[in-house]
Amino acid sequence: MRPDGRAHNAPPQEELRQRWMADSSAYYTSMNFGRQSEGQHQQQHQHHPALHKQQRPGAYHPGPPPQQAAAVGWGGQAIQEPSGYRVPWFGRSRSKYGGGKYGKKGGDQLYASGGQGRFGASGGAGPSSRGGEDVLSVEEMAVIIQKLQPNEPLPEVIFRALHHVDSRAVALLLKDLSRLGKDRRAMELFDWLRSANERSPLKALCDVYSYTATISLCIHGQDVERALELMQEMRTRNIERNVHTYTALMNVCIKCGKLPLALDIYNSMRAVNCTPNVVTYNTLVDVYGKLGQWERAIHVLDLMKQEGVEPVLRTYNTLIIACNMCNQPREALAVYQRLLADGFTPNSTTYNALISAYGKTTQLGKALEVYQEMLRQNMERSVITYSSLISACEKAGQWETALRIFNEMQQDNCLPNTVTYNSLVTACAQGGQWEKATEVFEQMNSHGCTPDVVTYTALISAYERGGQWQKALKAFHKMCVQGCKPDAIVYNAIIDTLWETGIIWAQGKALQLFMTAVQQGHFRQEPFVRRPGRVEVNLHAMTAGVAMVCLYCWLLELRRIAMEKGTPHLPAVLAIVTDMGKASREQGNCIVKEAVAAMMSFWDAPFRLVQDGVYASVLEAGGMQVADWVTSTPFNAQLASLFPIGDSSKMTEEMYVMREQQVTQECQEAFAAVQHFENTHGLVLSNMSPGYVQQRPVLISRLLDLSSKLSLRDEVVHDAVLLMDRTASQAKQVPEDVLPLVGVAALIIAAKQGDSSDRVPTNAEIEQNTELPATAVAKMEWNIRGLLTDDISAISTMRCLKVYLERLGYRYLDKQDVYGMAGFAIMLAVESLYDLSLLNCRPSVVAAAILYAERRLRGAVPFWPSMLSKLTGYHDMSTPELTVAVRVAQKLSRKLVYAQMYKEQLIQLAGQAGPSAAPVSVVPELASGPPGASAAPPPMVGHGVRAHMAPGAGGVMAGPLSGPTGACVIAPPPPPPVVHSVMQPTAPHATAHAPATGQWQKGRYDHLAQGASSVAAPPDTPSGLVVGAAATGSAAPGTAGGPQQDDGAAIKALTQAMQGLATGPRSMQTGGQAALEQWQRLGVGGEEGGEGSGPVR
Repeated sequence: MRPDGRAHNAPPQEELRQRWMADSSAYYTSMNFGRQSEGQHQQQHQHHPALHKQQRPGAYHPGPPPQQAAAVGWGGQAIQEPSGYRVPWFGRSRSKYGGGKYGKKGGDQLYASGGQGRFGASGGAGPSSRGGEDVLSVEEMAVIIQKLQPNEPLPEVIFRALHHVDSRAVALLLKDLSRLGKDRRAMELFDWLRSANERSPLKALCDVYSYTATISLCIHGQDVERALELMQEMRTRNIERNVHTYTALMNVCIKCGKLPLALDIYNSMRAVNCTPNVVTYNTLVDVYGKLGQWERAIHVLDLMKQEGVEPVLRTYNTLIIACNMCNQPREALAVYQRLLADGFTPNSTTYNALISAYGKTTQLGKALEVYQEMLRQNMERSVITYSSLISACEKAGQWETALRIFNEMQQDNCLPNTVTYNSLVTACAQGGQWEKATEVFEQMNSHGCTPDVVTYTALISAYERGGQWQKALKAFHKMCVQGCKPDAIVYNAIIDTLWETGIIWAQGKALQLFMTAVQQGHFRQEPFVRRPGRVEVNLHAMTAGVAMVCLYCWLLELRRIAMEKGTPHLPAVLAIVTDMGKASREQGNCIVKEAVAAMMSFWDAPFRLVQDGVYASVLEAGGMQVADWVTSTPFNAQLASLFPIGDSSKMTEEMYVMREQQVTQECQEAFAAVQHFENTHGLVLSNMSPGYVQQRPVLISRLLDLSSKLSLRDEVVHDAVLLMDRTASQAKQVPEDVLPLVGVAALIIAAKQGDSSDRVPTNAEIEQNTELPATAVAKMEWNIRGLLTDDISAISTMRCLKVYLERLGYRYLDKQDVYGMAGFAIMLAVESLYDLSLLNCRPSVVAAAILYAERRLRGAVPFWPSMLSKLTGYHDMSTPELTVAVRVAQKLSRKLVYAQMYKEQLIQLAGQAGPSAAPVSVVPELASGPPGASAAPPPMVGHGVRAHMAPGAGGVMAGPLSGPTGACVIAPPPPPPVVHSVMQPTAPHATAHAPATGQWQKGRYDHLAQGASSVAAPPDTPSGLVVGAAATGSAAPGTAGGPQQDDGAAIKALTQAMQGLATGPRSMQTGGQAALEQWQRLGVGGEEGGEGSGPVR
């Protein structure tokens, strides 16, 4: 392979020469000692281990060296060598490898005294003393210096030997020392030469060659300042600065990350009329690639041809790599086609870059074809080859293929490096295989490959996708202990992982990590300085979790300044940037953009979307309006609804673990019971009679009213509605006058199988509040049990919703934060009872849709927490069942009455001051006191769910928090002899109480329907029902009672406010007719049958 990339049959000597020159610096190419072989330099740049074995100086076999130009003596004149006698390159000697010592020049008269040196060298060497031992080869001097102790000075034998070499040999010695890891010694040697007396012959060794070599050494110490000083010293001492010097300095700037400075060096070289060579242009392409200026990098290729500099294979390879680096894989593929058109033969470096380009375009098949071509041509497969292939698998989402290629790599005896493991861990993370990612990480450590910041970022991402936020946190701590300093990318990953869980204590930990990151200089925003203009918080390109925490801290800082220093200390204009548009190369986060706009709109914040000539999405507000807002009660209410993380900073690591373990176990057992219920039960909607469908909205309203009067928990009435639906789904015909009796009986059954702490209404209470005979209700209860064959299970949407909220940890919040987090969802769960289209969805799906819809409306990130995704298996909202439920839930959430009620209640809670303020909660079990009490709070998962768990289940099934399962189930008496007549009371019963069954007293909410015409459902409401909502008076802030009320009264008042959904006789007829028409459109009334054995249909 010629230096220009074209193949020819090179003789062995020429091949050796090319190998040696590939190991030499670029600036030697002009001295006719050979041109650098393309591809070898690229592999050298990527630290290919096999390359060093081939290119190590001195590793060649003895043989006649190639013809070389005449040497230059100390006087600057050419020295012709005697015929038949050759001097090894740059003073090299092969005596170390078994040959004799060739080319020892006569020494000068400086060391005429004899004696034995430290390393066995003779102390004297006169002009005729060619056998003197003070003449050493470059390899021998390098070995001597390598064996020195760290604080040991350079020996005198080295200084004497320097009198017998030229500046090019010195340059090679400096480079050899650098390869041996002795950069400090190389610098020490050159500094000694620089400090020599001006009249000393050694001073002549400091010329363009040695200076250029020393400038290149600055790469290893990342010392660009020293390199610039050496360049200035060459200018001061009037030492020639050629194209190799400028190119070496450009390389130093690139390695030190000073890319603009590298361009300045290039421009200064052109300014002094120093013509670039092919190496310079290759370096320029590299600079443009790292700067992201791929168009200019491609233009360099045209510029070279204009100036008569022929590109070589390495030029094209560097350009392909530059396009890949700029995320322009299609441009890289176009350059490859140009390479072929110009007659170049691809080498392994070309194919490696080509695999990377195909990987970036997710063309894994093409990348594998290139790999197969390398196998057919028996090309060397380096660590870069396999790392690029594994990266291509990662981008294509093929983690199994990535593992297979990794196994082939090991079979090929190719040692993986950190980049390889990083790509493999990332591939496993993309596939959600956190266990595999952990195995790869452990294997990486066992093989002695040190993880870096990219490794830990990928591992944290794998844990995030697998719902293992605690493992992600442990990986982050391990990274810090290891001494690997986290950067902004790692903090983005871990903070987003914790925030996306939705768990309050994990989000609290995310806040702590964010503050640590800010202290370390990450995520810094503009300082608050009183000056004209505006101050903005820039959330562009942040992960959703980091953006929310950043916004939270920014708003708190605004409030602190407004309260402590006053409004004048805020800027005139404040802005929240959510999308920088074309002003940034990075793509914005659409979730952040939507969430910030939603939260500001929902809470009537002063920030408004404005048209900006620079940014694509920005919200602005005046400083005075923001000051008024952040010091107001609604602002505190907004913080409570979006960021319930205030108390988490007081938690220790042990508290995190204990709390997470307890909640995880309870909720997993509870949702297992939910799944068992949904898999073994269902509704047959076609069996529901038109009469039941027409009367169902009225029945639900009356049951809500009755439940409130009897002080039953809200999930009891939801279970009762589901049990009533199951009964109507099983019965062939249900007389309309019996339906109220069915509803009351279902409510009693639900109360009896609820939590042991739930009260069961007495017969007197039933008769007083329903005007139905207790004996008739009891008879109907047993009939329902008989119809359902004693399977009275009912796990409603409300119970599923509370399991979700329990998983997020809201039982540990105070009353204000509980309502802020759950109040809106509870309202929507009540309203969802009326929507017929949701009967075709499982309760757990409806609960998920409600939580997703209301969080999205409020701008509460995450919309669907990762821990709920892990718990339920609902990884997205794109399945047909979820799509239907989400669409309905979003329509319900957009009803203004619910948002208004929710905000008024939350603002009232936020405005209550002092511990004597009456606490308001949406769940009775939270009325026992704020978190932090000595006794552990009771589990939210009630016995209504636990009663359906598999026998012997642990967790919430056992312990003092739950009684025996049998205590939750009332064994019924023998069923009546004729089950099919269950909805037709016996003659005596019917005669005595028939009028009463149809005269169930009006509910307290019935009159609200007459004044609810302004709050009607949208015309496209799927259910077709027009259900009256609570009037303004029922949703007044004062309904929760004053400070003198007890918790029970406050809970009852809030429950009434949320359950203010009823219909009167006039709207009942209209709504019922609409429901009946919708039922007929759905094709109801077909087959007879019992309960389905699958999901709700």
